[in-house]
Amino acid sequence: MRIYFDENFSRNLTAGLRLIQEGRPSENVSIIWGPDEFGRGAADEDWIPKVAAKHGVVFTQDANIHRMRAQWDLCQENKIGMFFLKLPEGGWGYWQIVEEVVRRWRNVKELAGIKRPFGFIVDPRIKKPKRL
Repeated sequence: MRIYFDENFSRNLTAGLRLIQEGRPSENVSIIWGPDEFGRGAADEDWIPKVAAKHGVVFTQDANIHRMRAQWDLCQENKIGMFFLKLPEGGWGYWQIVEEVVRRWRNVKELAGIKRPFGFIVDPRIKKPKRL
């Protein structure tokens, strides 16, 4: 399973998760920072089909994607899974984001294996990700 983090996440966060996940090789989970594979600033229309071609799922802080009909339709057409981290107004600092991603990591891995397409909101105020 390939889980892509978009460029709104720190490269260091994804590198750290990759190291942690390597302790569980039997789970066969690869963590990729999107810009390393698709370049910074890649248009949704470019990277979404590329993620789909690699049977990946996406973890993003861009909560607008699921609201923007064209991009959400593109995700559904390409049958990918999306996790949207919903930050409170005003955003969060680096460590708050790291803590939330790590706290939700088990749920994300479990849900990433379900039938695609799917979308989940990862909201710190709710115990489990909420399906769109």
